Amino acid sequence: MTNEYVIDSKENSDYMYNLIDKVIKEAGSRPPCSPEEKKAALILAEDLKPYCDEVKVEEFGAYPQLGVASWPRRCALLTTLSALIFLLCPFNPLLFSILALGIAVFSILNVYFQYLKCQEWSPKIYPYKQKTSQNVVGTIKPTGEVKKRVVFVGHIDSAWRFNLLQYTHEGYVYFIIGGLGTLFIFPILFAIQIIFSITGSFPEVISIFNWVAILLPIGLSIVFLVLVPISAKVLNEKSREKVLFGAFSKISPFTMLLLVSLLAYSLSYNLILFNYVMTDPSLFKTDLLLILGAIPNLIAFFFFLSKEGVPGALDNLSAVAVSACVAKVLKEWKEGYPDLFPQNTEVVIGLLGCEEIGCRGSISFAKTHAAEYNQIDTTCVVMDTMGDPELLRIFKRESSTRIDFDAKTYNLLADCAKELKLNYQVLDQPWVSGGTDASGLVKGGLRAAAMVGLYYGHYLYYYHSDRDDIAIINKERRPCNEYGTDWHNRNMRCAFENALKVCVTYLQKKDIE
Repeated sequence: MTNEYVIDSKENSDYMYNLIDKVIKEAGSRPPCSPEEKKAALILAEDLKPYCDEVKVEEFGAYPQLGVASWPRRCALLTTLSALIFLLCPFNPLLFSILALGIAVFSILNVYFQYLKCQEWSPKIYPYKQKTSQNVVGTIKPTGEVKKRVVFVGHIDSAWRFNLLQYTHEGYVYFIIGGLGTLFIFPILFAIQIIFSITGSFPEVISIFNWVAILLPIGLSIVFLVLVPISAKVLNEKSREKVLFGAFSKISPFTMLLLVSLLAYSLSYNLILFNYVMTDPSLFKTDLLLILGAIPNLIAFFFFLSKEGVPGALDNLSAVAVSACVAKVLKEWKEGYPDLFPQNTEVVIGLLGCEEIGCRGSISFAKTHAAEYNQIDTTCVVMDTMGDPELLRIFKRESSTRIDFDAKTYNLLADCAKELKLNYQVLDQPWVSGGTDASGLVKGGLRAAAMVGLYYGHYLYYYHSDRDDIAIINKERRPCNEYGTDWHNRNMRCAFENALKVCVTYLQKKDIE
């Protein structure tokens, strides 16, 4: 680093803010494979051209309907179908329980392959047509022989709106837990019926299962209504971070009213049906009880995803802006500070599409370039949601997909953050927070690690909602020691500047290795 060129200058900070503002104003929300995503890609390609030696737009095919967030509606429909089919068990218990179990297991496989494995599972099963997306790839050549390469990555697309986050905030967690429980409890019921039909044994299981069906929705509501607020008051901030990473340490008035209404609903139908279910119990009656308990969760899952996209200012134009600003810095170095410009390290700016449906753009990018890139030392620095000025999270593993990142890359990122005296953590990415394009790059054969500026305490208030707009970013640049107190007044621009400094420092360290 040098005193002559200031990385975290007002000029660079304004550039990143203005680029985000420009893309949102001119392209709007950018769902995967949409015309708006393509328009944003072309805008960014034009922005990169003055700073790069070469800029390409690389197209690839994807199935947006089979993305990682599309499974809740599909699972809601399949689970409802399986539960209704099971109601026909009095006619032929073995046949209809086997059929119901098959459908329920197929529903769970959707969760496993589409969410946990991030696979397009499978275009042949569903009548969906492949659509086109694109990656923007800018290349900056060093002054000397290319011996190393660093790729800076952010994704262009924005998510479809998560209705549960848009309207219920903390209720999102309640419905995710309740919904997943619903998906798994019905197959257990069906399996018990199959065993009971074949062997005629385990009659005591029916009464136990009835109590489970009664207590689960009531218990879940009580946990959220009572234990969460108590833990928020009793536990200190560090301890609260261990409860869903601090994302659920309070309940908004609307969510409180919603949870109270759901508790009242659960108590009402259980009181009405208690004698009917417990007198001469049967799994048919249990299924009816479970259906009534599952209705709120199935409705929530069915309307989980909107057809409308969100602006995606933080997720993930923040990373796009930082990556593009790296190119801007290098151009200025080449023209005014040639001693700082990389001598043997080629820099690639990868602005990728379709991250929100399972990292399709990063997988395509890696498969396209891995053979060429891996001929020399190539590492990828992936950024996502760079919005926390207080803490930089550097991920060494993606827990949801169980993909390990490159140790040399994340350790060097940590060295950079330490040298810059930033507060940082090196840790596994929590499974509840989804994934990043780093996993797609690794799947495609490249070495990568990810860094995220995501404050989980504010996660449920703007993530994948209409509130992730330019208004969430402070228009006026503030000193980095002024963090802000809430999600709508955080010093987001400081987070951008910190990420930019880490990226540039990483590049400098790689160039002199």
